[in-house]
Amino acid sequence: MNKQLLFWLCCIPMRLLIVWYTKNYPSKNTGYLLSVISFSFLYLYFNNLRLQAAESSTGTTWWAPYRLIHGLLYLAAAIYIFREKQYGWVPLLMDVLFGLFIKSLFYIK
Repeated sequence: MNKQLLFWLCCIPMRLLIVWYTKNYPSKNTGYLLSVISFSFLYLYFNNLRLQAAESSTGTTWWAPYRLIHGLLYLAAAIYIFREKQYGWVPLLMDVLFGLFIKSLFYIK
């Protein structure tokens, strides 16, 4: 599959599905799932891991510097969920919009 299509047809829809699920099913289990995703982003960021990605069109993980932001947004969503706030999906939507912005700003062929 074309690696650009992979971003547009897999990554973005999957993240939007997470936003939808979190908005409609904000349970503690959702908070745990978001925490795991958050800590995985942060672990990769702070340990400089997985810097060559097969799904990248260039072979390098161009989004690696932004994992800190992704991880913190997912952590914010998890905290909202654990505090039983109904807006846990907002940081996740911000994450999707941030990803789209970065992808369009640094268009990688």
